[in-house]
Amino acid sequence: MRRQRVFKRRQAPYYWAIMDEAALKRPIGGSACMMAQLRQVLTAVEPSQVAVQVLPFSQGEHPMLGGSLSLLTFRNGSTTGYVESFFSGELLESPDKVLALTHMFDVARSKALPEHESLALILDYLRRYEDEDDS
Repeated sequence: MRRQRVFKRRQAPYYWAIMDEAALKRPIGGSACMMAQLRQVLTAVEPSQVAVQVLPFSQGEHPMLGGSLSLLTFRNGSTTGYVESFFSGELLESPDKVLALTHMFDVARSKALPEHESLALILDYLRRYEDEDDS
């Protein structure tokens, strides 16, 4: 929760996330938990500096299936990559590796739904969980 404060700063960073559709469909924690999480995503995108795209199942294989990636671009223009998998996380600063990670992100982004379609899909999943919760 403390990390979210960075988005309330006067000069908040731009944040662009790509989510696999599996994160929406797999009911971790049950319907109530999923509803809370999806509502939080929909609230988080309200400021213009936050963008979320969903990479749908229909796209099949994509280069981000092996873990998670964060690309951090600093004010001086340098970029650092942080890659996480099951048991480790690695900070990558080598220009060649950062370029390869940026390419992977760009390919995933090109396969993801546009932002408005992504938000509509998130809302659709939210409604499905609400319907389950009402049953």
